[in-house]
Amino acid sequence: MTSVPRSTTVAVVVSHAIQHFAPLYRALTEHEVDLRVLFLSRSGLERYFDADFGLDVQWKSDVVTGYHHEFIADLPLRPGWRQPDVTRQMVTRTWAALDRLRPACVLVYGYRYAHSLAALAWCRRRGVPALMISDSELLGQRTPAVRAVKRLTLPHLMRSVSAFLTIGDNNEAYLANYGVPATRMFRTPYPTDETALRAVLAHRDKHRTAIRAELGIAPDALVALFAGKMISRKRPLDIADALRILTRTPRGPVDREIIVIMAGDGVLRATLDAVAAELGGALRMVGFADQERLPRLYAASDLYLHPAERDPHPLAVKEAVLCGLPVVVSDRVGSTGPTDDVRPGRNGRVHPVGDVDALARILGELRARPDVLARMAQESEKVIGDIELAASVDGFLRAVAHVRDTARRG
Repeated sequence: MTSVPRSTTVAVVVSHAIQHFAPLYRALTEHEVDLRVLFLSRSGLERYFDADFGLDVQWKSDVVTGYHHEFIADLPLRPGWRQPDVTRQMVTRTWAALDRLRPACVLVYGYRYAHSLAALAWCRRRGVPALMISDSELLGQRTPAVRAVKRLTLPHLMRSVSAFLTIGDNNEAYLANYGVPATRMFRTPYPTDETALRAVLAHRDKHRTAIRAELGIAPDALVALFAGKMISRKRPLDIADALRILTRTPRGPVDREIIVIMAGDGVLRATLDAVAAELGGALRMVGFADQERLPRLYAASDLYLHPAERDPHPLAVKEAVLCGLPVVVSDRVGSTGPTDDVRPGRNGRVHPVGDVDALARILGELRARPDVLARMAQESEKVIGDIELAASVDGFLRAVAHVRDTARRG
């Protein structure tokens, strides 16, 4: 694995503590990277109300442990971030912290917010290399006006970034579209809490049996899982409609019973509860699943479903693959590609967004073909080495080494 000198200070400027990045920060610190994470807000550390889930959410307390960090401000998250006085504080606090640290390079998360642009401006003024990571892709629909503005502004902005930590094939296609050469891209898959997943997978059969017994699901049933916010953008109702089609279709002699577990909450929950009652057991609503319960649901499942109309790179899809599950997604989910989490024709199937009949056909085939499902699961196992935390650490270190070498030559 690539290494960088301990004297290389890398500053990370980020809005707030994001749980799934904490494992990467800790792993980099263990690799003796002098990482300094600068947070603009304490939001998320305490219990807060998530409007999409429609309930209070509490992250694990260790989200800020195991790595150097500081809160350079305690600003409110959206919508307050659009206010002029908040924007000014973002800029001044970011510049002051970077002037004090004098890092060898700076990582920012995208370009949407003032603190990211302020960090890029600081890097440009001080001649310090800038790194960027984002989940941008070209799959989402954009108005002609938005596309025109991006075409005019983004190539210039991208040239100010020394290296990009890319998360997948669609993300790299987006960057290439705006002029970023492959030599400045370093694959750094989104990290997640793999420790919790591996702890469950070490006793997979036990958790599979326990969850199925708890939910009254037969051991030989084909169980598909959806986990996420029950909002229109995620299109969980497409899964319910596909189940309706399957329940109206007579089962063949080898067709397994198919049951979908839905974990999550949101504005569509009441509608989905009504559909679940109508389907008589084919749809099981289990509510919000925390970091302890969700890995057990992956262990109990045979397949993961994600029919969203736009989702740049959902963590639930990655976690499903890390658990060795085949995945079925819509063509608007950005996790697809020959070297990404979901590899069509191998560990995944892709259907046109909103095409419930196509989704039902895929599910119908998989419940009748356990051999196909087993091969897809084997392919997911092969993908794990490309997307696990070690790959994220390696991509980060290669990007830092690249900008250091480039700075020395320049």
